[in-house]
Amino acid sequence: EREAILVPLAAVFTRSGIDFVKAGEAGKEADRAVVTGETTNVDGKAMTEILTGLDAGDSVVVPQ
Repeated sequence: EREAILVPLAAVFTRSGIDFVKAGEAGKEADRAVVTGETTNVDGKAMTEILTGLDAGDSVVVPQ
């Protein structure tokens, strides 16, 4: 069983019916299409599972 990749719900946005996150190194972020799974509460924060589109360790941008 693989490790779930979780990102803050606030990092996921939808455009034309497709979910995206902004990911990459600082200054080189790009929109990455993702497939989301369940959203769960982790320590009081809504976290969404990313099924495809990100690799473990990828940095995502969370809007303030």
